[in-house]
Amino acid sequence: MFKRKSLTIAIMLFFAGSCCMPALGLSADRPAPKKGDAKTLVLYNWEDYIGSHTLENFHKATGIRVKEVNFKDEEEMLGAMQADLSAYDLVVASGDLIREMQAAKIISPIDHAKIPNYRYIDPAFTRMPFDPGNRYSVPYLFGTTGLLINKKFVQKNTDSLKVLFDPQYKGRLAMLNNAYEMAGAAAKLLGYPLNITESNQFAEVEKLLLTQKPLLQGYLDVMTIKKRMVSEKLWAAQMYSGEGLAAADENEDLVYVIPREGAAIWVDSFAIPRDAKHKPEVHIFLDYILKPDVNAAIASELWYATPNTGASPLMDPEVRQSPSVYPTTSIRDRCEFYSNVGEATTMYTRLWSRLTVDRK
Repeated sequence: MFKRKSLTIAIMLFFAGSCCMPALGLSADRPAPKKGDAKTLVLYNWEDYIGSHTLENFHKATGIRVKEVNFKDEEEMLGAMQADLSAYDLVVASGDLIREMQAAKIISPIDHAKIPNYRYIDPAFTRMPFDPGNRYSVPYLFGTTGLLINKKFVQKNTDSLKVLFDPQYKGRLAMLNNAYEMAGAAAKLLGYPLNITESNQFAEVEKLLLTQKPLLQGYLDVMTIKKRMVSEKLWAAQMYSGEGLAAADENEDLVYVIPREGAAIWVDSFAIPRDAKHKPEVHIFLDYILKPDVNAAIASELWYATPNTGASPLMDPEVRQSPSVYPTTSIRDRCEFYSNVGEATTMYTRLWSRLTVDRK
């Protein structure tokens, strides 16, 4: 899931020393997980982003235990990694962060020879711009960023980003706590590309988002949005596909849609921290995750698409055939991957600061 604000600055500050981290809200004294024995690896992952029986089944199959530690967003994950690059053996990260961690030399190369099941990765996902050839990452799952709507309260523009900017729903709306996601949604609504770099276009995006700000409950993490949508404290929100579909399973009035204006499509991948202590076990784990039956079970349970060509045919048909999981060609044509915006990163950072001032 592409769930980050602006991590470029945080990575740069890593080289200036950990004393800089508290200023960014990154806890330099966050306790690292207790070290296990040589047969226990530590996975740093989003909450509810692995199959409910995957880690247990892996232990039964290999004798290797996995301790899972969860983070709320990639700022938290990056801060913990920087505090101790040996604390975690494997992390799940968005493509953009993979590129930045690689540039900062804080992740290790992947030894594909030790992952025979890597052959199942769709070639299209081995040519991603953030890591060509997957030298530093192994694709895990992919999805979209769309809308989660409560049909009981919202009857108009249920397939449009306009609903997130509609004053009649003031106090019942939320956006993800992510500058790139917010700016991308506003850009698509205005008819611009997802990854805007032109200052005049960005000025329009900023104006639109500042107008939207008073309408929102807040810029929230994905699990908070899910809970408030299910409890109907929120009526419409920006949302990631898997969590949106899971929420709809808990409340029949909820529906996840890819907006007609377009959306972001993203890939989450595994990466190995530079000083990970259990790299041999990590490669065994990655090979296990890429087994078609294992990967299919994970993707089906989480309602996410998989880049694993062997797993797709084995998935639950309801999940595999859902256009919200695997968008049709016409829908895919409206979606874009996030890309490096270069020097425009400063505009996104400044926008995030303006939007979140006085926000809890």
